[in-house]
Amino acid sequence: MVRVLIAEDEEILLQSLQLKLQKFWPQAEIVALCRDGHSALQALEQLQPDVAFLDIQMGALSGIDVAFLTQQPCQLVFVTAYDQYAVKAFDKGAVDYLLKPYSDARLQQCISRLQQQLQLAQNVPASEAPVQRLKLQTGYKIWLQPVDQIRYFRACGRYIEVVLADRTALLRQPMHLLLRQLDPALFWQIHRSLIINIAQLDHVRTGDAEQMWAYLHGVAEPLPVSRSFQHRFRQGNSVG
Repeated sequence: MVRVLIAEDEEILLQSLQLKLQKFWPQAEIVALCRDGHSALQALEQLQPDVAFLDIQMGALSGIDVAFLTQQPCQLVFVTAYDQYAVKAFDKGAVDYLLKPYSDARLQQCISRLQQQLQLAQNVPASEAPVQRLKLQTGYKIWLQPVDQIRYFRACGRYIEVVLADRTALLRQPMHLLLRQLDPALFWQIHRSLIINIAQLDHVRTGDAEQMWAYLHGVAEPLPVSRSFQHRFRQGNSVG
């Protein structure tokens, strides 16, 4: 059974896609129906579906934002009435891009592409173990840094700033690729531009319902935790 998430802020379109998927793809199980980007991001992390149909314009957090923020690998299909987002969608590795209003034939073509990608994914070897060291650079100096000594990562344009106890360095790669290499039990993304080492976390502090800040050992500046990631700290007793 293929597990599918649908995120769409228009109720009629949400129900329509649900019914059509049930008709044309009976092997698919709809595990979540989301009406905004924040609930879609939370459902992706909690339910870990195989496929996500994401409307692009869903208020404060777009489908593109959700795709870049989530740490859960899945097959992505973006659904929108506007074609100017296509480049960003395929940059994120989207399997397909449905332009509203799409026909039944077009949706069936999309399902066929998804089935092919899912079949290919089943034949891919399991991902490698998380990296233990990263090659970092400061000026002309390059060294291999144990990742457990890194306090946090901050995206800075085409680079990622790597912050250690006694220095900072640069890493040139996209944030979402770095996330795939790191141990998810040790490194948490707390903002679209920030990944922290949980072992370095002292505490988090809340302001109002929408504000949260992470305080790391030896780091004077508190780091913002965006609303999309606050649930990780609010659930259970994950942090002290």
